[in-house]
Amino acid sequence: MGKKEWDRTVSKRFEARFKVARERLEASALLLGEGFPADAASRAYYGVYEAARVLLASEDVRPATHKGIENQLGHRFRGAPIDLQIFSRLRTDRQRCDYELDRPDPSRVSAHLDDARAFIKQAEQLVEPAR
Repeated sequence: MGKKEWDRTVSKRFEARFKVARERLEASALLLGEGFPADAASRAYYGVYEAARVLLASEDVRPATHKGIENQLGHRFRGAPIDLQIFSRLRTDRQRCDYELDRPDPSRVSAHLDDARAFIKQAEQLVEPAR
């Protein structure tokens, strides 16, 4: 496989992951609208998670854990035009919802959803030159 063909294949994979990230946010919005804020928080996190995986894959980094993704984001993208704290905040809330049975306020989840949209957009802009 030549370089151009390889680049197109990688670009398609990145686009597919970003599509999944956006779908996770759509699911989050639906869950929030139906009165399931904890599940909505979890889906919002996984949208950001997918975008973070693309960011790191664009640097040929593939951490095996959620904490590894968070650490590598900070290491690789510190100073980049992306709010890395979004990943950390959503990861923390997702853990509280999934493991500690936290019931977040819907307004907080709505704000997380807005943050998640911004994170994905910023990630797409950072990866765009590589596509």
